[in-house]
Amino acid sequence: MTQKDEALEKSEEWFSSALKVNLERTSVAIAIPPKYDPLLKVVEGHYGLQRKTRGMLTELYHPFVNWEHVLAELTSISIGDFYEYNQHPDGLTALSILMNIYFDIIKYATNEEVKDSAIRCLFDFIGTVLEKSDSKLSGNLSLLNESMDFFANFTDKDKAVLKKCSSYIKKTSKFVLDNNINIASDKVSFILDKMFRITYEFWLTQSDPSLWFAGDKGKNNNQTDAYQNIIHPLSHRYLYGALKKLDDLGSQKKATDKEQIRVYLEMPDYFQIVNGYFLVADELEKSPVYLGHQYLVKLDFLFHMMSVPGLSDIHASALREINRCLKLVFEQEEKEKLHEFVRKIFEFLRKSRSRHEYRGTIIDCITTTAKEVFARDSQELADIFIDELISYGFQYPEFKGTTTEWQVQVNPLHVVSIRAWLEIISLKPGWTKKLISAQVINLSIGGIFVRDTDLLQKDISVLLNSGIAPVYNLVKQLLRIFPVYFKEIGAEGELRDITTDVDELSYRNDKLVNFLRKQSHVESNSMLVEFMENIFNFWYSGDKECLKRYLPEEVYEQVANSGEYFDGMHKAFIYLLSLAQNNPKEFISWSETRLSKEISGLKEVDKRDKERARMMVRIYQLIYKKYFPQYVDLLDDLEVVYLLPKTELAALRRALSANNRYNSLIIILKFMSLLKERILSARKTEPYENIYYKRHIAAGIPSMYGTYSEEKFEALGLTLRLESLAVMQMEELVKSLDLRNITKRTIAKVHNYLWLFVKALELDGISTEGLAAKVRYISSALSIKQFSMEQYVDIFRFISKSIQNIIHEYYIDIHNSNLPVIIGQVFEKNVSTKMRTETQNGEELVYQQSENFVRRLISSAFGLQTLDNFVNAVVGALNAEMEKIKDENQLWRTGVSYNAELAVSSFYEKNKKVDNQIFLGNKGYFLKELISYGFKVPPGFIITTEVFRGYDAIIDNEKIFNDLLVRINKEIVVLEIMTGRRFGNPLNPLLLSVRSGATVSLPGMMNSFLNVGINEVIAEKLSGRRGFHWAAWDCYRRFLQTWGMFQGLNRDFFDAIIDGFKYRYGVERKIQFSPEQMKQIALAYKKGILDNGIELKEEPAEQLRDAIMKVFDSWYSQQAQIYRHQMHLSDKWGTAVIVQAMVFGNLNEHSGSGVIFTREPKSASSDITLYGDFIFGVQGDDIVSGLVETYPISEKQRLSERRDSEISLETKFPEIYHELVSVAEKLIREKGFNHQEIEFTFEGSGKDKLYLLQTRDMDQVAAKRYKRFKDTSFLQSTILGTGIGVSGGALCGRAVYTEEDIKKFRKEDPQTSLILLRRDTVPDDVGILLQVEGLLTAKGGGTSHAAVTIPQLDKVGVVGFNKLKVHEAQGFATIDECKICAGDFICIDGWSGMVYQGKHEYDPLPSRNIKI
Repeated sequence: MTQKDEALEKSEEWFSSALKVNLERTSVAIAIPPKYDPLLKVVEGHYGLQRKTRGMLTELYHPFVNWEHVLAELTSISIGDFYEYNQHPDGLTALSILMNIYFDIIKYATNEEVKDSAIRCLFDFIGTVLEKSDSKLSGNLSLLNESMDFFANFTDKDKAVLKKCSSYIKKTSKFVLDNNINIASDKVSFILDKMFRITYEFWLTQSDPSLWFAGDKGKNNNQTDAYQNIIHPLSHRYLYGALKKLDDLGSQKKATDKEQIRVYLEMPDYFQIVNGYFLVADELEKSPVYLGHQYLVKLDFLFHMMSVPGLSDIHASALREINRCLKLVFEQEEKEKLHEFVRKIFEFLRKSRSRHEYRGTIIDCITTTAKEVFARDSQELADIFIDELISYGFQYPEFKGTTTEWQVQVNPLHVVSIRAWLEIISLKPGWTKKLISAQVINLSIGGIFVRDTDLLQKDISVLLNSGIAPVYNLVKQLLRIFPVYFKEIGAEGELRDITTDVDELSYRNDKLVNFLRKQSHVESNSMLVEFMENIFNFWYSGDKECLKRYLPEEVYEQVANSGEYFDGMHKAFIYLLSLAQNNPKEFISWSETRLSKEISGLKEVDKRDKERARMMVRIYQLIYKKYFPQYVDLLDDLEVVYLLPKTELAALRRALSANNRYNSLIIILKFMSLLKERILSARKTEPYENIYYKRHIAAGIPSMYGTYSEEKFEALGLTLRLESLAVMQMEELVKSLDLRNITKRTIAKVHNYLWLFVKALELDGISTEGLAAKVRYISSALSIKQFSMEQYVDIFRFISKSIQNIIHEYYIDIHNSNLPVIIGQVFEKNVSTKMRTETQNGEELVYQQSENFVRRLISSAFGLQTLDNFVNAVVGALNAEMEKIKDENQLWRTGVSYNAELAVSSFYEKNKKVDNQIFLGNKGYFLKELISYGFKVPPGFIITTEVFRGYDAIIDNEKIFNDLLVRINKEIVVLEIMTGRRFGNPLNPLLLSVRSGATVSLPGMMNSFLNVGINEVIAEKLSGRRGFHWAAWDCYRRFLQTWGMFQGLNRDFFDAIIDGFKYRYGVERKIQFSPEQMKQIALAYKKGILDNGIELKEEPAEQLRDAIMKVFDSWYSQQAQIYRHQMHLSDKWGTAVIVQAMVFGNLNEHSGSGVIFTREPKSASSDITLYGDFIFGVQGDDIVSGLVETYPISEKQRLSERRDSEISLETKFPEIYHELVSVAEKLIREKGFNHQEIEFTFEGSGKDKLYLLQTRDMDQVAAKRYKRFKDTSFLQSTILGTGIGVSGGALCGRAVYTEEDIKKFRKEDPQTSLILLRRDTVPDDVGILLQVEGLLTAKGGGTSHAAVTIPQLDKVGVVGFNKLKVHEAQGFATIDECKICAGDFICIDGWSGMVYQGKHEYDPLPSRNIKI
């Protein structure tokens, strides 16, 4: 059966028994009074007309008369069927009766709009009489006299309803005069005078338009004068003149009454005044004095019009004109000026925000503006609009209690705002992440109120069909908030029946239950859940204060806490809530059998109250299930929707019955995967509505009921309910695991369970590649015999960090920029004057509310909190196990069991046993991944961590060692074939890079060798090749420096040599040396090495062997051990070694190297935006070591960092830049990677010359409340310049240069922070960095080792401050003319990169939303 068939079947049997009862109770017999007999007699020969007339008269005398319906029927009969009455002999009598019904509606209708319509229709009727009476006109003129007498006798108290009559009577009078109809002219003059006075007096109660722009500083004198001239005919001054003219007309008798009437006809009537506003708006648009901003002036005027109640008749037209003006501006204005125009729109919207009358119009205007903005297809413009909209604010529910008509009093524009924002989001979800976040915060903190009759389901369906895949998780955060995932609108089916039945049990005398029934039928909404919980609380405690906010005062007064309708329920709920641990939500999971059982156990409660208690709990279950997706009755509901396979449903029932949590979750997640496919399908789905509206709104009868269905909406509702079931199963599954004694079997179980959580997060729209990669560590580790418990602890810490990264990226960072703004808006009305003066309180409010919001958000995420708790429990259990077992040999280690087959892995061969991060390390594993995705990577191979684990045995056993060398040589041959070069061949040499590649990152702590395989002979030959004249000697120089430093020479030794050559030849940058000069430098390096007694390996094969061994040995270097200890990492991980063919970023100025971040490091946005560093004419180690001044990647970065240079990768090498953007998009959008840090080299400016050297997850930013400096004029006067802030906030301290300085000032002034000043930092500096609070370097970019290491050490850091000249040996530095000696105070800001001279105070308020 299709959804449509189900809906049709439902419509044929729609009315529940409860609804029938309600309809019967409002049905009454109506007798038509005899005075209407002449009217009925006239139409007795016309069956249809007689039936219609009787129906109208019956409705007229119904106790719940619907005046609007009566007027519609009366108009149809009196005007539409006028001929039938006019030609009848007794027609005049009948027409007089019809006219008197008009009089009755005008006198007795309670709705002002109905009265207004009745007056208009009455004049239409009079016009029909005058125009169509033909030969009966003379007799029918009595009807005109009758109507004039009616209006003449109107009291002053009721005259406001006649404000429009000047237009109606003017039209009638003109017809009379033009057609020489003989009437009492003095009576007409009297009525004209009265109606014009009422009109003018009414407009004098409205705001004076001549004052609308008074005090507007944006307008000059010419514009002010022009406006006053244009607006004069609508001003109060003019209206007072018109009233005086009426006075004069009354005292100056004209020659004839008809002449006097013609004078009245020249006066402005009501609708002429109304239309005058549009004429003024048009004049403002055309006026030359407003040229350039005429549309803004007109829009401002139109918005003022929208605030005038008297102009309500043209508000719809004014709104259309507003929208037209907006469209014209967007179509005609220059693109670059639209940014400012959007800001100006919101500027004058803010001026009008406090006027309640404006708000609905403003929302419409905002929606129109959004459509025009997004139609321009400019994300920058869309971002400006979204920022302005968020700043403008949202409409909150503003709950004010309940009326006697059972209606909840809330801000009517709350739902309008929700709809508008959803519509804007649906325009382009991928561009509106910040707006979605704002909507989540607004509704979570500001509250939400949605009635069933609002049919918000339709708006959600539109959103689900708008391409939400890129922002699925964020959209789900929003959609989880809406209490609308049900098909039946209003209280229908069992809910209607049971609420009626429970009320009938007390004969509708229990005022509390009676009110609940009425509200659930008329005003069904999610607040009923909270209301019912408080009813239970009242019956439990007897304190009715908890009910006050939900009940009208007269109902509240009648609710008693003793007597017939309270005492039994009091006893019942004391017992029932004790079983539910005083938490009504426990009732949700009670089955019908359990509920009946518990009710039957009630003591001293009569049968009626037992049944009432049972029904009330069942009502609560039904209402809760309706508004908040739960797994209650879920399997039964899944049976009837035909969305999921029956066999799988049966399997799920069996698994749940057997308490097989693991299998249950596998099936549930499979169902959810099918539903997600349906939700994200590109196919557009149409809704089916089966909605009914009732004309009467009487006791117990809803205004709307029926069903709504749409495929994606239903799939989302089922998804949320399945999530509820899955989370319950996850919690039980985790509880079932005994972590008191962890074995390898336990780890295997944990591993299996973790994959369920990874799948759950993926289904929730979270990119899980980073987390999954860490879980795969366990997959690989379980097969390794020598794997230690210490390493397992590390893995679970990595998993925990990945979870924290997910929490930050998806639930904290995305909302950080919005939270302070919106919290301020939500609490603006509630913040006292005292709080506004005590800023700290305001800060604490933001902090507290932000924390509460994030906590609630994370708890509502699918499985995330359960996973976090689970992993932390495992880490705790493993640490406890480590404490118990001190002997490392007991920790699952069986000694060395080296497997030579796992020792070497080619980039191009798949091997399931080693293709993981445990064997290949992160770097090697992801290089193989990049190759599999089709990206260009220098060819190579990996010596795996299997070699590290068996290192001692390999070194001690010549046979094993030689076997390893053979395997390495085979891979070298493969590289020779792929590159067309020969390792060690002077004429066509293959040079290699040999780099570390650990599973755990040790940035810059381990040895790497570039240009391995080069010597003086090879350099000489290579320099003769085209393109390598300079690069060959630079490569040799670099190799020599690396070799010398790893043999104990200091970097300063080599810097002194090259600085001497720079001085000799007058160059500033290495690339400015000639090839011959670079050769001299390289040979000087070689001589220096040999002079220091260091052996230099000339044979390429020996170089390679030594390089590989030195990389393995560097795992245990002092700085690496210090770093691992600081990071609490096991020493057992070891490293792989990656050998690759060299690519040359140092060929010339058209080549280069760099590092990119795929998102802005300091931003909460997860958008792909390239940031980082690059430089041309160098190899990659110069970048990451921070030894050179770099250029930014993107123009956005260059501008934001205020770089002096005009160069960026985006402008200088656009093909390389755009190819890197494509790489980032593929990795993150298509492959599901977290944001990445990517090293690259390019040998030319074309995209085919780009090579990727490494990719790894960016460190996720975490929100902290960092210090900032107090902003004073003194602070600004001491600015020394700006570097690149990489970590922390404001830091003031003493400058230090050496460990001796540190010891000295720690002793003399232990409370003062110390800031290390360095030209650059190297991995060896990690020990000294741990002793200071801050670092300032002259060189290095945002991706240098210093920039990466400093945040992890939790220090404040500024790098790349190129004005800094450090003289470390002499103990001072200079910045321009300023000399900074050891012990002098200096201030740095790790967020902004600013550097200040001297000592400065901190701001007492920490800045928010700073990221590390």
